Amino acid sequence: MKIKKERIIEISILLFLVVASVLTAHTIYYNKMVKPNLYTIEFHDIDSIIKGSPVRLMGIIVGHVRNLTRDNDKILCQIVVTKPNTRIPDGAVAKVEYNGLGGSKSIEIMPPKTNDPDIKGIIATDALRISDFADAFNDVREVLACIRQFVAVLTPENTLGAVKAISDMPDFTENTDIALDKALNEEKKIQKQIKNLKKLELELDKAINFTKHK
Repeated sequence: MKIKKERIIEISILLFLVVASVLTAHTIYYNKMVKPNLYTIEFHDIDSIIKGSPVRLMGIIVGHVRNLTRDNDKILCQIVVTKPNTRIPDGAVAKVEYNGLGGSKSIEIMPPKTNDPDIKGIIATDALRISDFADAFNDVREVLACIRQFVAVLTPENTLGAVKAISDMPDFTENTDIALDKALNEEKKIQKQIKNLKKLELELDKAINFTKHK
């Protein structure tokens, strides 16, 4: 049974209208519901965050990670807020945090720490890795080792000798005060000479003007 040409055209038109309706509805939904709730955060280290990772606002899940793209040395993390009537203010601070015993990670967003109106969007802070804590621990350990060596060489004799040496040092403040007084006196003399020069300049101008008019 052959399908008539008119019937094929009719089916094609119906399919076109269905596809156009779906695309139009999707566009309206995206522009009205999704786009206003999209935010892009620039991270230098995303620390294993993936698409679908939860986004929390002060501990409450408000959305999820929608997309991740790389831009040179930055990671652009696009999040979508799905919780109704929830807006993230400009200047809010975002960071990667662990949640639960399983080690799952999410993006934690906290309120702004500044009222600067020039700050737009969400500010990202670098994620802390275990290696960062190890480096900090090594630095503290080196400082403690230096203190231990310093304390080890301290004896009552050394301490008394250091105190006596400090007490026997000459008082440099007296000479400093004298030098400052001299500098102030010289400055006053220079200012007085400058005033005298200005007066002389005015008198010369008057004399020149007088001779011209005469």
